[in-house]
Amino acid sequence: MAADSTFRPARPWGWVIRIVQTFLGLDLWWHNRLRLEPLDLKLLQDVAPGAGVILVANHADETDFKACLELSRRSGRRFLFMMNREAFDEGHGVAGWWLQRLGAFSVERGGDNAQAKRYAIELVKTGGDVLVIFPEGEIHYLNDLVQPFKSGAVDIGMQAVTASRSTRPDAAVFLLPLAFKYRYRRPIGRVLERRIRRMERHLAWRKGTAALNQRLSRIAAELLHRKELAHDLKLGSDELGELSQRVQDVRHAVLAEIEGKYSGATINAQARTTDRAWTLSAHLRGLLARMGQFGAGARAQIFSDLAALKGVVQMGSWQPKYTDVDPSQERLAEMVLKLEREVYQVRRPRQLAKREIFLRIGPPVDLGRFVAEYSLDPQGVRHRIAERLRDMIQELVDEMTAKCGPARQGFPDKSMASGGGAV
Repeated sequence: MAADSTFRPARPWGWVIRIVQTFLGLDLWWHNRLRLEPLDLKLLQDVAPGAGVILVANHADETDFKACLELSRRSGRRFLFMMNREAFDEGHGVAGWWLQRLGAFSVERGGDNAQAKRYAIELVKTGGDVLVIFPEGEIHYLNDLVQPFKSGAVDIGMQAVTASRSTRPDAAVFLLPLAFKYRYRRPIGRVLERRIRRMERHLAWRKGTAALNQRLSRIAAELLHRKELAHDLKLGSDELGELSQRVQDVRHAVLAEIEGKYSGATINAQARTTDRAWTLSAHLRGLLARMGQFGAGARAQIFSDLAALKGVVQMGSWQPKYTDVDPSQERLAEMVLKLEREVYQVRRPRQLAKREIFLRIGPPVDLGRFVAEYSLDPQGVRHRIAERLRDMIQELVDEMTAKCGPARQGFPDKSMASGGGAV
């Protein structure tokens, strides 16, 4: 398992934060206008400055980080971010320099994070700053469905308040649920058609005539077929109705194949597929840190396996029912982004059109109320609070979805809705 030797602490520089917040404010106004009610902002501002605060959010899109920096500016409180370690290495480490100055510190998903955890607990104990954590652990592009939460945010908060109360009986730590909901400002049927058609051309297909969600499902099926061939797996059914099970079968098979190459690297074979993939990825990055021990061929294989594991994680969000049950333009757009990431092998697909970001902040959860119970059953308390936080955020997302309504959703004409019209 990877060690914590590459931990990157936050090194916030006020002038860097202010400059970036100013630039991002303009960028958000043009591309992703932020919608935040004064009462929600007041919930954040009213938390006592000396209390520990952890802002727990769903991770709906790449823009979440920018939106949090804008929320920090509006609230007048400095945010510090727990962020995956890989992001710090982008741009040959340049991204890491900026992220640290903006208040981000690293966590190795699936690795040894003892140092990162101690660092986070001290931040919360100190109070003043707001710690931001995304417990879904990954950007799933499933804006309407909040995915299961990891309990690390709750554990950090409980350990912070427990340790603080040994010397300050009135010490307080609060968890604040934050919900993101994205909506396109105008109908994007023509943009969807153009982006889907581009993928079809890349796959050397003729233009599809089925509904847009069915065309996206067929692209997903083709990508699964190619993975099956690349990994010498049994070919799955071409029936779109069986696509959801086929996605999971391919994920499990690819993961098992890579685990077989590195015997003993996965510490818990009964864990969720995503957690196993993260654990093995951390192990492989640890091997690369000792690159002198490997030849060029072995290093190339490790890089290839890391890419395959990343695919295993990302495929967890390929949920065909998401667009079959409700093929809204937002859901179709999210599926486009997920498939483009795979088709073109890009890290961050380009946003389809201008959007609005709706933010809701739920009532704070006072962790001090759970200290006695936590001392008796820490695992149970962590799990229950994490589940409750997820439910609270899902409720906020549902409320925003109902409030946004279908006013600007849908397609410019009937033919686009069915996918049969030309553009």
